[in-house]
Amino acid sequence: MDRACFTVALQRIGVFLLCGMCMVTTRPAMAQKVNIDFDRNFDFLKIHRYQWRTHPIFEKHPELRDEYSTAIQLIMNATNEQLMKKGYQPVSSAPDVFLTFFVTARDVTNTYTDMMSPAGIWYGWYGWYVPPMWTVTRTEKYLEGTLVMDLVSAKDTQMIWRASATDSVKDFRNRDKNVDAAVKKIFKKFPPKQKKT
Repeated sequence: MDRACFTVALQRIGVFLLCGMCMVTTRPAMAQKVNIDFDRNFDFLKIHRYQWRTHPIFEKHPELRDEYSTAIQLIMNATNEQLMKKGYQPVSSAPDVFLTFFVTARDVTNTYTDMMSPAGIWYGWYGWYVPPMWTVTRTEKYLEGTLVMDLVSAKDTQMIWRASATDSVKDFRNRDKNVDAAVKKIFKKFPPKQKKT
């Protein structure tokens, strides 16, 4: 291989090395996490009407209800929209189930250290080598919110279904979109499919 071809080959290797470093230091955005559990013995096909109830935590701590008033309204609106699309009706009396939820939030600070390197390949008297790297430390701050939603049988007040969703909110201007997305995921497979016995 002549020197010109060898130089081109080294440049291509350098591109692959730099791309590899970029892949290592790139972090994917945090996705919403949704968990659902339910009573396998309950017949969800009997549910047609639901009634909102204030969660016991908010009843015991009304200051939290005031603190999260905006989030509460967003969640109720998004939930009503999803359930009514599925044919369920919100009522003020004689429901099949009671629907209740609570929401919490906490400030999160994460510190990351990234490996940085200038672009290109350096050449010296003894051939080529990857340029030196250095580290850059950055801090990321965001709000982590958790929504827990429960369905309670109106007949015996037993919990029959629970969903929880956790998400990070980095821009409060988009929090309504975060809420909508979380609620859609929660009710995407509602009512839950039960195995035939």
